[in-house]
Amino acid sequence: MIDPTPEGKLLDLIRKGQSKAKIGKDLKIFTKVNILLIGIIAVVAVIFLADIFVFKEKPSVEPVIADTQDKVPQAQPAAIEKIEEDNAAEQASQNKNISIKNISKEEIIGNLNLLGIITGDNDQAIIEDKSLKKTFFLYKGDSLGELKVYDIKDSAVILDCKGEKIELKI
Repeated sequence: MIDPTPEGKLLDLIRKGQSKAKIGKDLKIFTKVNILLIGIIAVVAVIFLADIFVFKEKPSVEPVIADTQDKVPQAQPAAIEKIEEDNAAEQASQNKNISIKNISKEEIIGNLNLLGIITGDNDQAIIEDKSLKKTFFLYKGDSLGELKVYDIKDSAVILDCKGEKIELKI
């Protein structure tokens, strides 16, 4: 074999130095990218943990038993149900008057307004009672006074009033 000349040896040294420099440069870029990715993961983890531990106030929903009479769900948003303490005594007297005297079906329906329907696994109707100045969130089978929720459809609720079906539409 031919012995490399001094110029060839010098060229080999230069090439090796360039390849080592390139590997070192690539390694520095790779390290910087890894540090950046670890920083992004840390920020996402902090946001996730803050969401879990700091922002715990989530609305609680109590289960509603379908076979109870004259009971409505208790979990109602404060924005919809605004009852002032001054009206509490007046509403209690209205409740007593309603249970004592027989009110016609037309009067009952005239006081009710279907505000909306929440669809999902267990559909829910939002019904406003104008005489009581209350809003109720009712499931199928729940009662509202003499009325019982018979069925909840996409844009209507069917109520059962002493065996007679009444439909409230949005």
